[in-house]
Amino acid sequence: MENNLMRTDRSARTARSGAESRWGHTGQEAVESGIWCSFTVLTVLLAALAATSLYSYLLFHTIAEFVAIAIAIAVFIVAWNARAMRENGYLLVAGTGLLFVAGIELVHTLAYDGMGIFVGYDANLPTQLWIASRYLLAGTLLAAPLLLRKNPGSRRVFAAFSAVAVLFLLSIFAVPVFPDCYIEGSGLTAFKVWSEYVIAVLLALGAVAVYRVRDAFSPRVAGHLTAAVLVMIASELAFTLYISVYGLSNMIGHLLMVLSFGLIYVAFVETGIRQPYALVFTGLKSSEERLMREKDRLAQYLDIAGTLFVVLDRDGRVALINRRASEVLGCPADAAVGEPWAERFVSPAERERCRALFTGLTQGEIGVNERVKMPVVATDGGERIVAWRNTVLRDEDGAVCGILSSGEDITEQQHAEEALGRANTKLNLLAGITRHDILNQITVARAYIEFAGEDGENPGVQTCLERAHAAVDEIQKQIEFSRDYHDVGVKVPAWQRPQDLIAESVSYLALPTGIDVHADFPDLEVYADPMVKKVFYNLIDNAVRHGESVTEIRFSCARAGQDLLILCEDDGTGIPDGEKEAIFRETYKRRYGHGLFLVAGILGITGMTIRETGVFGKGARFEITVPNGGWRFEGERE
Repeated sequence: MENNLMRTDRSARTARSGAESRWGHTGQEAVESGIWCSFTVLTVLLAALAATSLYSYLLFHTIAEFVAIAIAIAVFIVAWNARAMRENGYLLVAGTGLLFVAGIELVHTLAYDGMGIFVGYDANLPTQLWIASRYLLAGTLLAAPLLLRKNPGSRRVFAAFSAVAVLFLLSIFAVPVFPDCYIEGSGLTAFKVWSEYVIAVLLALGAVAVYRVRDAFSPRVAGHLTAAVLVMIASELAFTLYISVYGLSNMIGHLLMVLSFGLIYVAFVETGIRQPYALVFTGLKSSEERLMREKDRLAQYLDIAGTLFVVLDRDGRVALINRRASEVLGCPADAAVGEPWAERFVSPAERERCRALFTGLTQGEIGVNERVKMPVVATDGGERIVAWRNTVLRDEDGAVCGILSSGEDITEQQHAEEALGRANTKLNLLAGITRHDILNQITVARAYIEFAGEDGENPGVQTCLERAHAAVDEIQKQIEFSRDYHDVGVKVPAWQRPQDLIAESVSYLALPTGIDVHADFPDLEVYADPMVKKVFYNLIDNAVRHGESVTEIRFSCARAGQDLLILCEDDGTGIPDGEKEAIFRETYKRRYGHGLFLVAGILGITGMTIRETGVFGKGARFEITVPNGGWRFEGERE
């Protein structure tokens, strides 16, 4: 869609290909450089550790363990400080578990054979501590992906790992129930060997679990985690082969352990610092993709709509237009966005009105959703007439941040209405001239009839003259009725106040003394033909002329479901039951004229109906039904 959404969407589309692209090409190169630098340092460290073992295995072991401990603590720091921002539970569980793994490994390092810190213990103690830390590590890496969607509380996670670590330490030191893992002269116990296999299986299950939820991570993080677990499994298998704690298999196992923790460092610490959105905000990619899908769907809806959509910011500049608006303006959306609307797309003659409208909307002086006709100027210089409805946009603080306008191109409709109006004007002019000429001829005919009637000797001639006189009178009534009816439907319906129309009718009629007219709905407005004033005029006039004993005429209103009833009641003789429908027919004119037929026609233009429901002998009661949408009270205006 060519609109302002496209500008913001372009950056979002870049994010969909991977959270890393947010940094751009330069940032991506920096990330790649940092990770390769970390691997280079890790490679050098592994080589230095291997060389150190040739000098002192104890020094090698201590440095290797301290490297793993440092990385585990670093992961915990990243995880713990990001706990309030995380979008899944993996980082919290893994980071907290690694902290306690580091704690037990620290004790394992201090208890290693040759350190001389824990007096009275042999090589079994550090081996037991090692197995305990490995069980805790395997359990952590298995539990973390399983709890990824659970978002467990940080305090609960910390308490759980604290309890497990304390139980391990108590089972080794305070209540020595932890099985032996190493016997001097014999080597590893069956428990230790099988534990390494069990730990390897747990780690493998953890790798499978990570793979199943890989979409929650960036591809780099998921790959490094999986590689770390696989190297850790190889490390555990190496630890099943040594006989001496200073043996080659033990050294290989520790080198693989350092490598696995190095991969964890790259996945959690390096990525967490350089690309926090790929680790801390692990749901960012899927969230952005969902957002993009919603935006694309919205853009599609706006493009399909035949309505013009334009959003103006607080400065009156175009912030968004849809495809239909772009087509009408003849201007690509990218070129329109950022342009001042009034100066670019409104004719000079209408700019001040446009600015006043915009100011009134933003300051709350003009009601929203009121239909406003405003011509727009296309890039080719042509003008299109658009009927706009405007809505004020507000930010989260309630402050006005722009205007949303939806419009309909009514250029052809407006031209058709104007052409129809000109045609009606000409027809009315012709009808008026014709009516004037006919009335003149009627006057002449009536004069000749009267002249002929002066000869009263022939009764047959007198009868014919009387009939001719009656026919001429009927023709005159017909012509006078057409004069009243010819303006009906010519002008566009509008909102009008019945209370004012009734007062105007009373002033025109000059009612006889003793007849009062009451109306009490000052805030009511109806959407009707401009000739609706004749409705109230005729109702009052008919009541006075045919009600005989009328002293009061009352207008009121009442709701009938979604519709509204306007009631006209008098205290005259009323209408006989057999004539309640006939009084609105055109044929009823022979007795009482065309008034009520004209009333029904005027009301029917905007869907209103009228009927008589009074009781004969007690007065007439006319009910005008105004359909829903055709009436409103002043306080309920949009």
